Amino acid sequence: MSKQQPVLFSIGWNACINCGACVAICPQEAGFVSPFDTIAVDRPCDIACLLCEAICPVDTITHVPVLQQVAQPALATAPRRTRSAPPKHPGES
Repeated sequence: MSKQQPVLFSIGWNACINCGACVAICPQEAGFVSPFDTIAVDRPCDIACLLCEAICPVDTITHVPVLQQVAQPALATAPRRTRSAPPKHPGES
């Protein structure tokens, strides 16, 4: 059996009903929870079984591969291209 790629979970907080099903089914260590008593969203899940997504009664848990998540901030912080001043004509200072 091949190892799954680690993922980061995201929860739609407006839809979450805090039922605890995601925490109850999660095979991660006992501390893999958020401050809101859901699965952790602030650190990678290396098991990546996705049972929490499957059991969520309101389908509000999603995930992205860790590598994809790491790449996104780099795009957001890339320097903006600026326009340079138009070239000066000969004889202008």
